[in-house]
Amino acid sequence: MTLGRKSSDPWLFVLGLLATTFGLIVIFDAGFARSIGQGQLAPHEFVMQVALFPVGILLYFFASRISPVNLKRLARALWILTLVLLVLAMVPPFRSSMGGAYRWVKVGPLMIQPAEFAKLAVILYLAAILSDRKRWPQRIKPARDLADFLDRIAGPKLKRAGPAILVLLAIGIIVREPDLGTGAVLAVVMLALLWQGGITKASMAGLLCIFLIGVGVAIKLEPYRWVRIIEHGRRWDADNVDDIDFQTDQSELAQANGGLTGVGPGAGRAKHVLPATTTDFIMATVGEEFGLLGVTVVLAVIFVMCVRLYSLALKVDGAFGTLVLSGMATWIAVQTCTNVMMANGLLPAIGIPLPFISSGGSSLLALWTGLGVCQAALVPVKIKEEDPIAPNRNGGWDGRSRFSRA
Repeated sequence: MTLGRKSSDPWLFVLGLLATTFGLIVIFDAGFARSIGQGQLAPHEFVMQVALFPVGILLYFFASRISPVNLKRLARALWILTLVLLVLAMVPPFRSSMGGAYRWVKVGPLMIQPAEFAKLAVILYLAAILSDRKRWPQRIKPARDLADFLDRIAGPKLKRAGPAILVLLAIGIIVREPDLGTGAVLAVVMLALLWQGGITKASMAGLLCIFLIGVGVAIKLEPYRWVRIIEHGRRWDADNVDDIDFQTDQSELAQANGGLTGVGPGAGRAKHVLPATTTDFIMATVGEEFGLLGVTVVLAVIFVMCVRLYSLALKVDGAFGTLVLSGMATWIAVQTCTNVMMANGLLPAIGIPLPFISSGGSSLLALWTGLGVCQAALVPVKIKEEDPIAPNRNGGWDGRSRFSRA
């Protein structure tokens, strides 16, 4: 079916509420031991998350009222603003360091992590570009000479690659902060949107090569990353268990200790020894105190949210809405899988939060704004004839016109 003018999906809001509420419970649980030691009644992370939760809801409702047409118009400006903020995060006096990383912009009492908002900004930016892009001809007349090739083939191709180049620039800045985890998530979201938007196999192969080269450069810039990768397979050796792999080992122990039903709320050990217990390794507390059942509930809520977003992407009118909804689902799914695999020891620690569950004001606000944008994208717009991802008459994708050629 085709969604109506006042279309919205209450399940997205309900699932977001469930995930955030459970996150607040676990943040308090994971941080209260440290807060008591500091003479505080409640963890600072919990207080900030509670204070910003209503702000996130307001942003959700505000974003949900913006028409898809206006979202497309704002997309480029929002992306430019995001690039500016990413640069400011590296420049005094705006930059603010925490744990040796320059990921935050500080203006007075406010601290913003631009990289979290970059995930939403890149979805809107690429969705706006790709939804209006005309198909690249499947057959092109061979160039007569070098000048003709540059003018008629290479030039237009380079122009079409401009948005991807800007996104790669943003990824480079984020990795330099350093924040390899967020940069990787942004790269995967970009590749997914470009592929869905119709990029050719040759162009995709080129981007994958650039991605692999970028990973190599990132490791070269920060040698500890290579050491962490190499030593991850030996994380239980005596010389590593309390050193570079300490957090991963303690997280694995905590989840193994939790078993099926957990040791009970407040009775866990992980929160007393892990430094990132409310952020990157919050799943350690979930697994230890609520067991496999608690982990399953958390992941089920996020899984249903992603499935719902993908399902709506198949029904929404127009390429823009399709790309926004699927891009949001990809963001949440990839970040969730990365965080869980990191907490379970399948990946080395790379520092990335669990969506809606981990503490982090910028992450929470960006996610809730993204859900609001998805609600706005459900409103149908007039489909242009050249729309590369136009739905068929039943409301779903037409397999023959799903991809344009970039």
